[in-house]
Amino acid sequence: MKYTFSSIMCLCLFFFGHFGPLGALEIELTGGMNNMTFHPDRVTAHNLSTNYKKFQNYPYGFGDFHLKGEASDKIDFDIHISRDNILQNTASGKIKTTSDYFNVEFGLFAGMTDDFEKPEAGITGSLQLAYPGIAFLFAAGSSSLGARYDFLSNNTRITYEIKAGLWLPGIIPSFSINTKSYSNDVENYGVIRDELTRMQVSVDFFAKNFPIILTVDAGYETLTRLYGDSDITDELNAMFAGGTLKMQLSKSLRLIAGFEIPITYSAEKPMQDPDDRFKLYKFHGGITINTF
Repeated sequence: MKYTFSSIMCLCLFFFGHFGPLGALEIELTGGMNNMTFHPDRVTAHNLSTNYKKFQNYPYGFGDFHLKGEASDKIDFDIHISRDNILQNTASGKIKTTSDYFNVEFGLFAGMTDDFEKPEAGITGSLQLAYPGIAFLFAAGSSSLGARYDFLSNNTRITYEIKAGLWLPGIIPSFSINTKSYSNDVENYGVIRDELTRMQVSVDFFAKNFPIILTVDAGYETLTRLYGDSDITDELNAMFAGGTLKMQLSKSLRLIAGFEIPITYSAEKPMQDPDDRFKLYKFHGGITINTF
């Protein structure tokens, strides 16, 4: 352990010594509640239950911490710690090359379940092509490494996202498809896999020298859980709508608030629909601090 720690410290010193002093930093902290979540402790399907055939929502607290900055004129970094209702707990570090037309991001992540057992590690990355002021195309993904070979744990996480958008006067419309999947090897029950797939249309509204950016979202999502080796799956589908408000209070401080709720929803039988769409809401809030 002593030699490992020393090696990491030497690597960090080499990295920062190579790139020189760090420039401005951006610190963002957000958190909220997502009620459209399977109960973390459920290991048997709703459709096999006698008393709980209806989808039982669970208030899952989630959050994100980002530390972003410039390592050099052409390279940015992003340190990200998150808690998510599908991926649970993740810490990642990424480096991003920046240019007008082509951006590449690559990094490593470490993940862990909510019981702080069975850690896993993997890679994450993204690619963005853009024609400034006209259009952009973005693709990203991540995957655990070595799960099939019992490297750290048998847990597996996979994510991907594809997004395309336009820059228009005062608005930025975009369309995205993203999936995140997490397979947790639960003792005595086999692998339980949670998965969320979303197709989403978003529009950012903004104005020059105006301190508010409003994002309006709408789309379709599918939340599933597969239980063990039985191939039994609970599935909930929903059309949703929501929005996020970002208010620039000063040059260094920005407030963030957002809300989302299903418009219509349906459970795949034999699981039954939840009682009330208003119990499936999602909200978040936070702040962004810039140092200069």
